[in-house]
Amino acid sequence: MISRLKVPETLQRNSPQVVAAGYEHTGQLLIDLATRSVGLSDLKNVDILDVGCGVRFTATIINRKIPVKSYTGVDVYKRIVEFLQKNVEAHDDRFRFVYWNVYNQMFNPAGVDLSTQEKLPLDGSFDLIWAFSVFTHQNPKDSLALLQLLRKHIRKNGNLFFSVFIDDGLDRFEDRVKDKPLFNAYYGRQFMRSLVEQAGWRIKFLHDKDPGNYIQHYFVCSPDSPGVELAPLDRAL
Repeated sequence: MISRLKVPETLQRNSPQVVAAGYEHTGQLLIDLATRSVGLSDLKNVDILDVGCGVRFTATIINRKIPVKSYTGVDVYKRIVEFLQKNVEAHDDRFRFVYWNVYNQMFNPAGVDLSTQEKLPLDGSFDLIWAFSVFTHQNPKDSLALLQLLRKHIRKNGNLFFSVFIDDGLDRFEDRVKDKPLFNAYYGRQFMRSLVEQAGWRIKFLHDKDPGNYIQHYFVCSPDSPGVELAPLDRAL
C-alpha cells in the first residue's frame, strides 16, 4: 500500500482558487462533503468511481490517509492516467485508473463522440460515483449521454454526486464564455433536472453552490427503479 504521493505540478489542473487554498485541503473538503451528502460516515467500505478524476483526490486519499475500499479514476488526459497507473495503481491494489478517449470540446476535441459509447471503458459497478467539475464543461447532449452511462455502473443502493453550473434565469443551456467553448457550461435548474431524470436517476436533492467547500451547485441522485429501461438519447439536444 502506497503511503505518500508527490504529483508533478504540470499534472495539476485546478482553478486559481483551489491552488491558493491547497490541493489536498480542498480535496479533503470535497470528499467529506460527498461522503456526508450521500449519508455515509466514511468510505472504508465504499467502492468509488471518480469520472474526470485528475490527480487531486488520489493524492488527498493517500496523503491524508482517508480509508476507502476501492477507488477507480477515469480521465481523458492520458498523461495523468499513465502517471497514476505507474505511481499508484502498480503499488496499491485499492486503486485503478482508466484512460477514456472521449470527445470534449474543451478538454479532448480529438476524442470519440460520447453519445456513441455503450458503456464506460471499464467493468463493474460502484457504491458511489462522483464527478466534480465535469458537467460544468459539458453540452446537454453529452451530459445526458454521460448520465445514462453512469446509470449502468451504479449499484441498486448506490449514489451519484456531481457538480454543475446552475442559473435560475436560464430556461435551458448557455455556453457562457464564447471564446472558450464549454469553459463555463450553465444549465437552467429544471432543464438539468429533466436530463437527470431522463437518464434514469431519482434526484435526492440539488444543493446551491457552496463557496466554502469550493463547489458549484451539486446533485445527489440514486438509481430510479433498479433495472429500469433507460430512455433513448434525445438527438435534438
